[in-house]
Amino acid sequence: MAKERRILTHEEKNKIEECKKELNKYKEDIKYIEEKLNDTEEIRGKVEKVTTTLSLTKTNSSNESPDKFADAISRLDELKVICSERLQELLLKKFEIDKKIESVGQPYTNVLFFRYTRGKSWEDVAKELGYTREYVCDLHGEALYLYSKI
Repeated sequence: MAKERRILTHEEKNKIEECKKELNKYKEDIKYIEEKLNDTEEIRGKVEKVTTTLSLTKTNSSNESPDKFADAISRLDELKVICSERLQELLLKKFEIDKKIESVGQPYTNVLFFRYTRGKSWEDVAKELGYTREYVCDLHGEALYLYSKI
């Protein structure tokens, strides 16, 4: 039995596109912030390692500022605070989006959750839910329609 395709108005299509943009932006923002925080921690570790090494080998005849690396660590801490503030903004957006995702009902909630909150590929979403990729894509279309009505 073939599934009937919903005929959308121009306004509905535009609203669905806005929802897709919102969800994709959210997904990408989360990835960026997580990577930025990881990067900051990685750089901080390297700077602290260099600072420790220099502290052990430092002589009084050095012309370098003793606070050079401390300044770098301080700037990294500032960057981490900025990233944390941005993450807090994203968490508020996450709660808003999660509430909307949960209101579409199953199985649509799972499709949107795994795709946008977890950032999984279509193949991984299908595997996670035990459906074919094609069926997940059909569910996704309906899920976006329902999401756009919220």
